[in-house]
Amino acid sequence: MKITKILNNNVVISKINNEERIVMGKGIAFGKQNGQELEKDKIDKVFRLTSEEQERMLTLLNEIDQNVLLTTQDIIIKANQLYEKPMSESIYLSLTDHIDYAIKRTREGHIIKNPLLYEINRLYPKEYDLSINAVETINRRFDIELPKDEAGFIAMHIVNASMDENIANIYEITKITKSILDIVRYHFNLHINEEGLSYSRFMTHLKFFSQRLINHESLNEVTDESLLHVLQKKHVKSDECVDKISDFLKKHYDHQLSNDERVYLILHIARLFKS
Repeated sequence: MKITKILNNNVVISKINNEERIVMGKGIAFGKQNGQELEKDKIDKVFRLTSEEQERMLTLLNEIDQNVLLTTQDIIIKANQLYEKPMSESIYLSLTDHIDYAIKRTREGHIIKNPLLYEINRLYPKEYDLSINAVETINRRFDIELPKDEAGFIAMHIVNASMDENIANIYEITKITKSILDIVRYHFNLHINEEGLSYSRFMTHLKFFSQRLINHESLNEVTDESLLHVLQKKHVKSDECVDKISDFLKKHYDHQLSNDERVYLILHIARLFKS
């Protein structure tokens, strides 16, 4: 790989199969000139973005402090360790842009509150914990005081990239998940053990259920109706709770629960409370 254009010490443009790529690595261009070979052991990331995203990334790289880029890269490397497959590469653009803007906003005294901070912490604990550490790193490196709200925003970008959804959809998924959890909590009026495996499984189910809902995707109907009737009789309280969830979804999202969705919800809620 040869250097086509040096953007800064840590970022260059190179060609792969006659297509331009953004190549990143700490000190990758130090002492180099256009036309020289890149050192493979210094390459951390090769961006395979869409042409539009690449254009936006190039514009961003010309405007930001390269330390913001390196800090964002450190965060993304750690975030990728949370998942079995790499996150969408678009996070390099979206998260870099967000962190750069957050630093500028904070220095100007413009603090934005995150209305879903508590829910993000509960629904995406791994991503939130990583983002809290990220905020502490940013504060230390740039001598500022980003609020905890920013950890919520960073976590949303990470979740967004892991689920390959746009950020607006991730917020909607979080709202739906929170609403269903609130219905369950108020229906039983009992404490939910948020450290338990049943809670973790329920949260995973709700997140993917909510994702299907906003994308207008349905599960294939495979459940025998007789199984649903058996579960409804065995877990009466859970079934009554699912009725409330169904009413909420019909009213606010015009979504009718399928038998399969109803079965999964009854089973998950019954596990939570052993009802």
